[in-house]
Amino acid sequence: MHINLGIQIVPVLEREKGFPIIDACIHLIQASGIPYQVTPFETILEGEYKSIMSLVDKLYAKANELSPETVINIRIHTIRGADVFGEDKTSKFK
Repeated sequence: MHINLGIQIVPVLEREKGFPIIDACIHLIQASGIPYQVTPFETILEGEYKSIMSLVDKLYAKANELSPETVINIRIHTIRGADVFGEDKTSKFK
């Protein structure tokens, strides 16, 4: 199934020390080949469920490697028996 997933990685550190950790996670996303959009609050991923969840596992590991404490917020949009595309939800606003 094709899903949308929003992920927010929040290292529990001083502000300036957290940004390099977030950047490292975004670099993993960029290298994954999964379509994404970085926003000020989260990064939106779009693709096959298993591929995205595999990437989420890598992001979890990277965040735990680089930060002693991290909050990770995840939102998934899925439709039983159908694919989810962000364009379907946002095209009317362009």
